[in-house]
Amino acid sequence: MENYVNFWIMYHEVHRHHFMGMTPPQIAEFFVMDTRTVKKLLAMSEQEYIDFQEQLSTRKKKLVPYEDYIKNRLEHCLEASSAQVHDWLKEHHPDFPQVSIKSVYNFVLYVRGKYQLLKTFDNRAFNQVEQLPSGQQAQVDFGEYNMTDVDGNRKKVYFFAMVLSRSRYKFVVFNEHPFTTETAIAAHEAAFEFMDGVPRELVYDQDKVLLVNENKGDLIFTHAFRSYCQSRPFKVHFCRKSDPQSKGKIENVIKYIKYNFLRGRSYYSIPTLNDQAIDWLGRTANAKVHSATLKVPRLEWETERLFLFPFKLPFAFARENPAYNVTKDNVIHFKGSSYTVPDDTFQQPKTEVFVREQYGDLSIFNNDGEEIARHPISLLKGQLVRNNNHKRDHTKKIKELINQATQLFSDENKAIGYLENIHQQMPRYVRDQIGMIASAGKKYTKDEMDQTLAYCIENSLPKAADFEPVLLSLRQTTTELPSLETEVLHLQNSKYRIQPQTSSISDYNQILL
Repeated sequence: MENYVNFWIMYHEVHRHHFMGMTPPQIAEFFVMDTRTVKKLLAMSEQEYIDFQEQLSTRKKKLVPYEDYIKNRLEHCLEASSAQVHDWLKEHHPDFPQVSIKSVYNFVLYVRGKYQLLKTFDNRAFNQVEQLPSGQQAQVDFGEYNMTDVDGNRKKVYFFAMVLSRSRYKFVVFNEHPFTTETAIAAHEAAFEFMDGVPRELVYDQDKVLLVNENKGDLIFTHAFRSYCQSRPFKVHFCRKSDPQSKGKIENVIKYIKYNFLRGRSYYSIPTLNDQAIDWLGRTANAKVHSATLKVPRLEWETERLFLFPFKLPFAFARENPAYNVTKDNVIHFKGSSYTVPDDTFQQPKTEVFVREQYGDLSIFNNDGEEIARHPISLLKGQLVRNNNHKRDHTKKIKELINQATQLFSDENKAIGYLENIHQQMPRYVRDQIGMIASAGKKYTKDEMDQTLAYCIENSLPKAADFEPVLLSLRQTTTELPSLETEVLHLQNSKYRIQPQTSSISDYNQILL
């Protein structure tokens, strides 16, 4: 009732000031209203205004079915904006209807008022810069944010963002660790691939990832970043410190990523977060009308991409650090201590890797610029810094040996069971055991191997050392041995006529009784 009275007073005050000679813009300024609202009120008679208020009071809100969901999300993240709530609704409700941004804003405001869920944070103001030609400029910056994982633990993530200044087309990629020069360059490449081209100029903050020293305006790049800039057609512009106005577009994007995408989102993994970010870019960040340009970034990018330089092949990292040799036991020696790399890294005759010290960690890279190991740098000398994940996984090779040995038998399933049993009984000597069976398979027929396998399984003989003697014993019972006279016809020397002793199969049967 109180609201109804207030609206009624407002209607009459607007008409009274208009009767006194004030224009609609003057009335709007006096009452802090929108000029269009003033004109709408002046065009209504009293009865039309009464009917309009009754219509508002009885009108059913489209978003009522989502009230509980919005309430729960606002309770979990009180600082969420209406734009972020709108994105959540589209993400988690595929059947969410097409409604205007204003409708979502009004309903979120209604839910906040109904359940007393009021915001508690301040907005930061930015100054808008001049509009630039298509393809002229992109702005780049880094950010970090503290998320919460599914177990309630805090997890800090780091991200790289780029925005095309003309179309406001955005890109973001996340990393688990602070960006190095190499990972920052890789993020540039991913951004150019996403945007399908390279702008003429990139605007940066003075970040130590890309700069060695400001040097009173004579900027000194890191070696890798200087090589990268020489390989790409863009020019670089570094802003002065404490001057966010010169790169206000990317400042807004950083804030947008934090408060529209990250805030209130649970952390699972970096690949999952990057997949969610790509979906968010396509669904919201590049699909909604931009508040400054009043245009959709995705549609504007379709035009701007025609003015970008073509994106060429991926950049090959230029090495600024000396190479380190990998030893045969897959370690490198760095400043008096040894650090492991994944097994099988060393390849004959020589294997080299490259290292970088960053934030107390030692990152190790292969020739392709891929990080293969990361260790905390030891403060002591003579230490072996090991990553347990680098230990050799023998399971795969043993399985390969078992699979190869099963080819010697007709019934592969029965052979796998027998060989796996040997593996369990004698894990330290499984390679030798399987090798003995494989050696027998080269000398005897598959039928003989099958017959011996059946006997060993039936009588629980789990050692490969018994396999060939059993085979010979079974063979002796079914096949007559050649006479010595026959052998003499072919082998004249007496030493070749010695007949080896073999156990009878009856000996095995007596032992098993």
